[in-house]
Amino acid sequence: MTDLGTVREDLTDGDCRRLLGSASRGHLAFTRDALPAIAPVHYAVAGERLVIPARPDSDHLLPPRGAVVVLGIDGCDGRSGWSVTVVGLARTVTDPADVAAWDTLGWTGPPAAADGHCYVVLHPGVVRGWRTVPAYASGPSCPV
Repeated sequence: MTDLGTVREDLTDGDCRRLLGSASRGHLAFTRDALPAIAPVHYAVAGERLVIPARPDSDHLLPPRGAVVVLGIDGCDGRSGWSVTVVGLARTVTDPADVAAWDTLGWTGPPAAADGHCYVVLHPGVVRGWRTVPAYASGPSCPV
């Protein structure tokens, strides 16, 4: 049990991916100056990849060869909640043709083409998640 009256359940891969597609904000964990760092980010799902817009001065720009990062998202409706974590290799994309392709993902307030923006593209390796549900919804009922 996670707290009084709730039970934690693991999510299936399909549940995790559905939740990833239903959200657009999360927290990206990465290494900055040899130390762990976390930044709030917007993202979009593009096929199997997660795409995160960035500016040239963003904290979460990654080396050209890429780096292993973690994207975490979660939600709560008062009594129950969920969390999904994606671990994978990500790299910063700066090529103008690639940036133009990612611009078409339907971002709200897309950046101007001349502002030098780029994207961090995450290729998921490990996708895991859990949710909490009321205890009475997941276990056998007690006889009265």
